Amino acid sequence: MKKYIFSILSLLFLNTTHSQVLYDEDFDSFTLGNLGTDPDGLIPGQGDWLTECLYGPASKDNSRFTITAEPGRGKVLLLSSFDPILQPQQAQMDFIAKKVGLDTLTNLRISGNNVIKLEVDYYTGVQQTGPITSISLTYFDGILVSWTHRSDDGSIPVSYHNGKTQKHDVGLANNNGSGSHLLPFNTWVTFIAYLDYNNKKIYFETPYFGTVAVGDFLSQSTSTNLMQDFKPSAIHLRISAKLNDTYQMVNKYDDIKITALNAVPPHILSVNTILAEQFNLYPNPAMDMVNITNSKNMFVEQVAIYDVTGKQLSTQTFNKEAEIQLNVENLASGVYLLHIETNEGTAVKKLVKK
Repeated sequence: MKKYIFSILSLLFLNTTHSQVLYDEDFDSFTLGNLGTDPDGLIPGQGDWLTECLYGPASKDNSRFTITAEPGRGKVLLLSSFDPILQPQQAQMDFIAKKVGLDTLTNLRISGNNVIKLEVDYYTGVQQTGPITSISLTYFDGILVSWTHRSDDGSIPVSYHNGKTQKHDVGLANNNGSGSHLLPFNTWVTFIAYLDYNNKKIYFETPYFGTVAVGDFLSQSTSTNLMQDFKPSAIHLRISAKLNDTYQMVNKYDDIKITALNAVPPHILSVNTILAEQFNLYPNPAMDMVNITNSKNMFVEQVAIYDVTGKQLSTQTFNKEAEIQLNVENLASGVYLLHIETNEGTAVKKLVKK
């Protein structure tokens, strides 16, 4: 059920309230069946959700978005792509369920609650080859924060926009630094993101693995009012598939919640979360060698290099050295993520190769 908590009780405690639920949807008040009636995304359906099918008239199908019963959960939202065996003519398919108008709710938050928390429960579906799904919190026409689920290996690359046009990949929301932890299939998981507008930081939490990825947020923006210029405006749930995809994508969503907080929770600001901030890479961008130092004299044991899709490319082992040089001359130009294993945990840093 959708709930808004801008009640008289909230207004009585403006000075002591530290969080507000701005939007909360568990779909239990919805009717089983199609979520919407307009696949062009113009006429709102149940709960004022819009449904949109892109790329040609053959893709216009309201049955891609349905409310279904889920054992132990009540009702959930199900998104599915076409079955490529039954609809082989589809060259490109994008099916998007979106909830708009969140900017209006953000305007109603209590002064000082400048941390936006987004939570989504997500059912991973069966392992497949090809289609992907994504969960995005957007502002106007740009992506603010996004998870992308790869159906082939279960990885979840996460990204955010450091301004209205600059996309930054944080890495893997479900990766603890070793590269071996991937989301299981046919499993409900929870994704959580904290957008800290006060300190220009973003945190991706994956409770299933107890991991947090952290990155700078809006650090290159010249705005003097980040909450106004970059406030969330919509949630997008999307399935994308192409002609050469051999499986139908089926995923479910539940318990979507947006909360305004006055601070990031202490468990997110743990030593493992802020570990990456202790490291310095130079030069960055780099041509052939990059120096890695840290302010806490931590010993580096290994550095693994990943591309932005989460694929591990190589590892280099070190003999517990506090300052190291990493050879990157064989890397192609682009953006990479260094997973730096230390005696205190694993730090993830972004490297740009010229």
